[in-house]
Amino acid sequence: MLNASSEKLTEREREYVKHFREAQARGVSFAGYCRSAGLKASEWHTVRHGMVRKGLLPAGGGRRARKKPSRQKRSRFIPVRLQASGREDIAGAACRLRHASGWVIECAGFPEVQWLKGLIEGAQP
Repeated sequence: MLNASSEKLTEREREYVKHFREAQARGVSFAGYCRSAGLKASEWHTVRHGMVRKGLLPAGGGRRARKKPSRQKRSRFIPVRLQASGREDIAGAACRLRHASGWVIECAGFPEVQWLKGLIEGAQP
C-alpha cells in the first residue's frame, strides 16, 4: 500500500489509506470497518477506484477481487434474429433455423423445445 504522506495523494486519498490501514490492523474487512466506524464504504471505494485509475494503486483490490472472464469460455446463449423474409421460396415455413456454418432447417410450425435443445447441443463443437 502507498505511503499515506505521499505528495501525490489528495487529502481524501490520504484519509482512505489511513482507514484502510486501520481496517487491516483490526483484522476486519474494509466494509466491516466502515460499518463499525459509521462510514459509507461506497464513498471510500469510489476514492480507491480513482486511485487505481491514476495508477497509485494496483487494480484488483482485496481478498475477493473479481476475475476477468475467460475469452475461451463460450456463452450458453446463442444469437437469434427474427426477421420477415418476404421470399416466396420459404412462404410455407413458420420457422427457419440457419446455422453459422451454413446449414438451414425450415419447419412448417415451431418445433418442440426439447428438439431444439438437442439440436443446439449437438451443433456445439
